[in-house]
Amino acid sequence: MKQAAIEALGAIYKKIPPDYRPGVKRIVFGTLLKAEGVVKGRRVHKARRVEFLDFEIAHLEPYEFLSPGKNEVLVEMECSTLSPGTERAVLCGLPGARRNFPYQPGYSSAGTVVKSGQRSGFQIGDRVAGRIKHVSHDTISPEFLFRIPDGVPFEEASFIELGIITLQGIRKAAIRPGERVAVIGQGIIGQMANRLARLLSPARVIAVAPSANRRSTALAPCGAHEYVSLREAPSSTESIKADVVIEAVGTPQAIETAMKSAKPGGRIVLLGSSRGLIRDIDLWNLAQCRSLDFIGAHITAIPEKESSTTMWTYRREGELFLRLLQERRLSVHELVTWRVRPEECNMVYEILSHGGDRHVGIVIHWKPGVESKPGITAPQS
Repeated sequence: MKQAAIEALGAIYKKIPPDYRPGVKRIVFGTLLKAEGVVKGRRVHKARRVEFLDFEIAHLEPYEFLSPGKNEVLVEMECSTLSPGTERAVLCGLPGARRNFPYQPGYSSAGTVVKSGQRSGFQIGDRVAGRIKHVSHDTISPEFLFRIPDGVPFEEASFIELGIITLQGIRKAAIRPGERVAVIGQGIIGQMANRLARLLSPARVIAVAPSANRRSTALAPCGAHEYVSLREAPSSTESIKADVVIEAVGTPQAIETAMKSAKPGGRIVLLGSSRGLIRDIDLWNLAQCRSLDFIGAHITAIPEKESSTTMWTYRREGELFLRLLQERRLSVHELVTWRVRPEECNMVYEILSHGGDRHVGIVIHWKPGVESKPGITAPQS
């Protein structure tokens, strides 16, 4: 019965002219939300959030949500950090990415609790970070929130989800002191992998990227020891001979580069969200006859309750990331290459859709007072 009703509504919706669909959807969902609020005795709040309305169309849109229930909190956002690879893949319709719109991007933010349910475990005024979209305010379940320790700025704490993703990849790599480590891809995940790998005393961390655009941030203090630009030295991968290769891009080309960069018997950690198609990879010569080990490290494989040496829970990884920031053993401040206001989201994603390959960390500041510097308007050679 319910499925038949949904299909009937869908058929009606498709008959509405495309230009009117967003408004109709907003009215319908707004009415349903208000009705739910009346039934549950909860207020409707207004906010703003980033939405992908269609391929390559990003806007700051009005958003309504309910006040928190007994096990939830309402968070007022300070900062949200973009995940450029994932968000660009959805925005541009890259192979393997979701294609349903509208889509609400983002999953790594920090802010302050302004309303708390009785059983949430948080208090009004708590500084928190967690799995939150690009939104000014929202009601959040506490299972995806962490208290920000004293001394950790909101901006650095807003890297929380990206930090968890990277940490579990580093953990699965089981890097031993003295090993050579190569990191393929120097986006935000790759550059965090450089820094976290350094904490394990490898002999050398080698950053590998298609071009030299991100060399300066990759070689910053506590980053990589060496930078390899494939554009400048296309055949240099064979000489890397890394014990451990962390692939942080997810494209078939990057995985092929990872195999070429590993020594025989080496370990390859697939940290990027794999997407894309390619033919004619010589898997026999690149992987099988060289006895390479492949280790999957997607965040969906993190255990929920029990930890082991190579697999910590989501909560333990998040707490460790924030503790490393608090103790200044890890710094991500230098990775922020662009601070923007929410109103500039369309420009930000337009630049990302064209590559945005000089930027590493892009942080949206939701409160007034942050001066935004113009980003790069075209891909750089």
